[in-house]
Amino acid sequence: MFMARRRPLGITIIAIIVAIQGILLVILGLLGLIVLIGIIPLILGILELILAWGLWTLRPWAFWATVIIEVLSIINDVFDITRGVGGHYVSLVISIIVLLYLFLDSNVRAAFRT
Repeated sequence: MFMARRRPLGITIIAIIVAIQGILLVILGLLGLIVLIGIIPLILGILELILAWGLWTLRPWAFWATVIIEVLSIINDVFDITRGVGGHYVSLVISIIVLLYLFLDSNVRAAFRT
């Protein structure tokens, strides 16, 4: 008999946050298209929405894509902080929390079957 996998609450929260980021990036990208600079935010927004769907539906590729994106975000945040660009501390902390949650919660690994 097939047993449905349960989505851990933390993954639900992460998926919602990623979806909100994706929606905001799509809006920013669409507004930016007016002045021909919005293609990158638009593409990133669409990718974030795909990632949010993958997290919501517990696709194993979404687990690893989230890991890669959060690692890249940490590298970018550290680089910006060392250059004196402010506002990246919150993003850095969130990325670290997401990575720790993904790797330390055994329910998450079981849900994604990784």
